[in-house]
Order: sequence, then structure tokens, then C-alpha cells
Amino acid sequence: MTKKYHSFNSEFKVELVADIDAGKYTVGEAAREHNISRTLVDRWLHQIHEGTFINRPTPREKQLEKELEKAQAKIGQMTMIIDALKKIQKIPQYTRRPNGCVVTGENLASQSKKGVK
Repeated sequence: MTKKYHSFNSEFKVELVADIDAGKYTVGEAAREHNISRTLVDRWLHQIHEGTFINRPTPREKQLEKELEKAQAKIGQMTMIIDALKKIQKIPQYTRRPNGCVVTGENLASQSKKGVK
């Protein structure tokens, strides 16, 4: 039979140590109430008081960070596209004239009025 290991988030650890420091629990009472080892609670106390406690992100936080990075990359791409479209709109209308190679009734009339030889 394999052992089942529990993982506790950083907020729980800090809150438990704060309760012990405030006198709400003793170390033994906190360990019994939460069904964890007294030495584990002592380790958390020592780490937090000594400043060696490492606040690691939870798997959910890691997943959310990855989703945020993807969303920021997509926003960057969309911003570049919008900027390019704005530049295209600013191009003067005269540079977007119809191609003079195609003869239509409209083109033919405008050329005959100018007196093109």
C-alpha cells in the first residue's frame, strides 16, 4: 500500500503559524486538529520565523500564469495588426487610384474630357 502525501498551500501554512503565534492553538493542538505531524508544524514555524519559508505557486496558479502569458501574446499580435490597419487607413486616397490599365466607361469618359491624344 502506498503512502498518500498531503500538500498544503502556503496560505494555510502561514495562517496556521499566525494562529499559533497569536495563542489560538499550541503546536500540538494545531497538529491534532488538522491531522498533521507535530514536527511538520514545527518545521513551518521555524521556516517562517527564520525567513527561509518559500512561497511556491500552486499548480492552479502555474496554469493561470501560462494562460495569462498566452493571452498577453495574443493581445500583442492583435495590437500589431490594429496598428498596421490604422497606418493603411492614413494612406492618402490619391495613392489608391484605380489601375489605369482597365478601360471602363468611367475611365474612358474622364480621359476624353481631358483631351488625351
